[in-house]
Amino acid sequence: MRYLDGLAEFCAVVTEGGFTRASETLGVSASFISRRVADLEGRLGVRLLHRTTRSVNLTDIGMRYYERATSILEDIETLESDLAEQQNLAKGRIRVAAGGLFGETWVSGQLAAFARLHPDVDIELGITDRRIDLVREGYDLAVRHGMPDDPDLVVRKIAQRRMMVCAAPDYVNRHGVPAHPKALDAHACLPATGQRWMFQEGENTFEVKVRSRWTSNNGAALAHACRAGLGITRLAETYCTEGIADGSLVVLLKEFEVPPQETVLTYPSRDRLPYRVRALISFLTDAARGLS
Repeated sequence: MRYLDGLAEFCAVVTEGGFTRASETLGVSASFISRRVADLEGRLGVRLLHRTTRSVNLTDIGMRYYERATSILEDIETLESDLAEQQNLAKGRIRVAAGGLFGETWVSGQLAAFARLHPDVDIELGITDRRIDLVREGYDLAVRHGMPDDPDLVVRKIAQRRMMVCAAPDYVNRHGVPAHPKALDAHACLPATGQRWMFQEGENTFEVKVRSRWTSNNGAALAHACRAGLGITRLAETYCTEGIADGSLVVLLKEFEVPPQETVLTYPSRDRLPYRVRALISFLTDAARGLS
């Protein structure tokens, strides 16, 4: 349909904030998108975008057109989703965000299994520990540890994550075992960047500020440093399991651990989620039943 030519490309430019990012999202060249948008403007006889060397901005009429155009594209997507659901088919692109080792291993593995079952689905997995804005950044679903701050997101709990304090046996032999979290100030510690070391004693939860000898924003890197005997770290259980099993790590201060943190699926609150996204949510929820 000629009336729809350039519509998706125009909306992508606005949503992504430029031709280059739109081309990455749509998987085509920026020059192709530029031609499609120019052809759209020519067909309509109006300028939709102000282009400069540094930015792309909507004109007044472009803003009104964008609002209607996104609604039309959403209606088309809903129609296709309805048809796919009637045929029990999942089709289209799903953008998923996940963080840390859990995202690199469990989430990526489950997405690969889902893609094998649904060959008409395209998966884009973004691994990041940054708190993303699902709606603004165009993600369909996120797998996160901890409850989101956004009350407009739908949350589904699928598992729990235990945070534990560990050290190498060599470090313990040289420096001893701290009897209480407050004794950590006498030890070399390996904190994650920006992490707060929280503990619980009875009904009281408290924070301990540790002395940092070696820090990283990557859990696997901290686990390696800990196993090398550089100090004490506090990590999600996923990063410690292998070291505990082979004896290169020992668990400390177990009686002061805070309750496990919820692992959740979060997605925008919509009246009608595309069938492919609902199918993936159901798939991940079923797969997570074997997790602790």
